[in-house]
Amino acid sequence: MRKTLFILLVMIGLVRCQVVDVLDFDPMYELDLEGAITTPDMAELALNGCYSYLPSTSINYLFTTTSGAFQAGAMLRASCVTSGNTIYYSERYLPTLTYSSFGDDEWECDYNVIKNVNYLLTALDGIAESDFEEGRKDEIIGECHFLQGLAYFRLLRQFGQYWDTTSTYGVLIRDELPAIANGEKARATVSESYAEIFRHLDIADSLAPQYSAPTQASLQASKALRAVAYFYQGDYGNALAAVNEAITSANPLAGSYLDVFTNAETCSEVIFCRAFGSDEESLMSYYPARAFSNGNWGPTDTYMDLIEGDARKDLVTSEVDFTYSDSTYRVRVASKMYPAGEAVPVIFMRTAELYLIKAECLARTGASISEAWAPVRELRLRGGNTDVTEPATQDELMDEIFREWWIEMAFENWHEWFAVQRFDRLLEMNETLAEDYQEELEAGESFADAFLQELEYHKIYNIPSGETEANPACVENPGY
Repeated sequence: MRKTLFILLVMIGLVRCQVVDVLDFDPMYELDLEGAITTPDMAELALNGCYSYLPSTSINYLFTTTSGAFQAGAMLRASCVTSGNTIYYSERYLPTLTYSSFGDDEWECDYNVIKNVNYLLTALDGIAESDFEEGRKDEIIGECHFLQGLAYFRLLRQFGQYWDTTSTYGVLIRDELPAIANGEKARATVSESYAEIFRHLDIADSLAPQYSAPTQASLQASKALRAVAYFYQGDYGNALAAVNEAITSANPLAGSYLDVFTNAETCSEVIFCRAFGSDEESLMSYYPARAFSNGNWGPTDTYMDLIEGDARKDLVTSEVDFTYSDSTYRVRVASKMYPAGEAVPVIFMRTAELYLIKAECLARTGASISEAWAPVRELRLRGGNTDVTEPATQDELMDEIFREWWIEMAFENWHEWFAVQRFDRLLEMNETLAEDYQEELEAGESFADAFLQELEYHKIYNIPSGETEANPACVENPGY
């Protein structure tokens, strides 16, 4: 289990200053690492702390997995709730894309990963390789670079125009220890952001340990992330080559679809996930119980129409009784999200995602229908389907690949949201937005055009105001 990095919190007390003049004191964020991390055991503790910052913290971790489903139109709060909140205020705004500063928590988490890895890598320079078990220092370095690659990728996909390599709206590259001199920094371009991601993965590929558990960074996780990054970059040729290398016997599809979610921290199909400590379990199970077991949140009619006829329907969703305003309603919930009494599994990558990337890359690069259909067919067979008839046309193939993203990967780390963007089906799937668009269209074509422009802007979050106010060189995303 990944624990909070207490030792780095103590490092503030290790800052060395001479009591001569106030100007001689180091700023709180200019930390002196000498004496803070000096042994392999301390390095391992520090590494665990880096993992502990993986998104997300507190109750907001629930939205790490579900926000994309709300935005895409796959999930809503129970329709009988006509006012107020059922879990958290954001549930009212996510389906309409009118959230404000909702990405702040994820921004903070990812940059905390980057910052603390930078501290650890600097400290490792001062510890002799011979002090570690053979090869372990290199493995730690490899794990660190994977974590940074993942953090930069998540930041780019949530806050940058990841789909346009010519865009100037990339990430802030923080590859140095924080100091006054580098506090103000401009955003990298999208192309430079991808280069930074691949730079870290190059190091992880050469140093990270072999896969042993989904909660530890590994060579296999690095290879999988490389395929994912190429895919979101729109480089389908390189993504296909990378995904073929990433699909290995180390991470086979689980025999049971539900095993992925009931045993996420031990299931080999899960390539990388966030672990939760025993001290976190009560908080991390309370809100999912309210959301899913108690019926507050559930799949939309659009989602249920899409999954109808698939054998996974009753694995992904189930019916529960929901009481609101002294009345009881029978509602559908996303049952895969709540293994009773446990935390929602925050799965960053699993093998089924690689299968779908392969299918989509093949379809988008001119492969035959049969070749592109094969990975989808395997997923549907694993899910218990018997009718896996091959699509007759290219259009039908793309429809089925889109459908598979929504069924196999539903309510799990934003896959529906990114799928509606790639397939240009947001207004088709998000009924709330479709109704709003119709109202704007009735008001006039200019209103409808402005509405569509807002949707384009809101494909990504705003840069948190805390960053833009403290760092004037960081330009806000368009439309915010």
